[in-house]
Amino acid sequence: MQHTITHQTTFEFDEVQGAVVQRFHLTPVNGTGQVVREWQLDVDGGSIELETTDFHGNHIHLCRLDTQAKSITITCRGSVVVEDLNGIAGPHQGHIPLPMFCQPTRLSTMGPRLRDLFHKIDDWRYDEMVSDPALMHHLSACVHDSIRYEIGITDVTTTAEQAMERGAGVCQDHAHAFISIARSIGFPARYASGYLMMDDTPLQQASHAWAEVYLSGLGWVGFDISNGISPDHRYIKLATGFDYADVSPVSGVRFGDGGEQVSTSIVFEQQ
Repeated sequence: MQHTITHQTTFEFDEVQGAVVQRFHLTPVNGTGQVVREWQLDVDGGSIELETTDFHGNHIHLCRLDTQAKSITITCRGSVVVEDLNGIAGPHQGHIPLPMFCQPTRLSTMGPRLRDLFHKIDDWRYDEMVSDPALMHHLSACVHDSIRYEIGITDVTTTAEQAMERGAGVCQDHAHAFISIARSIGFPARYASGYLMMDDTPLQQASHAWAEVYLSGLGWVGFDISNGISPDHRYIKLATGFDYADVSPVSGVRFGDGGEQVSTSIVFEQQ
């Protein structure tokens, strides 16, 4: 299935900044079941200083705000063909050894609540003698039951344990909690960001997140905990990493006073 996407993010600053440098993960990569037909990234109010690939294999751009500019708008648009492979993202590639994906990160470090859920999952695993894919789907359902989907309870700095404490969060929190427990059981796991085509409207306010686990004989397999499924033809992957910090669509630093306002618009349509 072929999709077209237009993703626009605008930063408006209260005052002229001394300097603003931003990093973008806004260009999808070709991979198993995903082919990028065309893609363009434009910046109004800034300039691209570097385009490269990070150690996860993601495309990244570094951008600098123009002198005296008080706003910057990043617009990316393109066309991507996606095949439904039941969530299978393919073999491991790149220079990062698989055991590195079993290590905790700041956002996925296990605390008492995650540890309790880990023990329940691990006990169920041996009692039922289930397959690895079935175990991961069970883990996905348990995380979803523990963290109800609710916007505004967490933010991009919230850890998996904090989301468990609050009992609510969004797709980012689901992915971090799932990754934390999968790694503790012994499975390499990573965070994936991208887009999900909604059934009711092409308009979205944010990108989406899910988890991928490396399963013997299958390779990397995706699990969308928030929706209880593995990614299909409606998903476009932008980037993967150890956690959200590695794949944030737009991140950076600024030197200057005053606040900032951020607005995002995503149009995701099937061709």
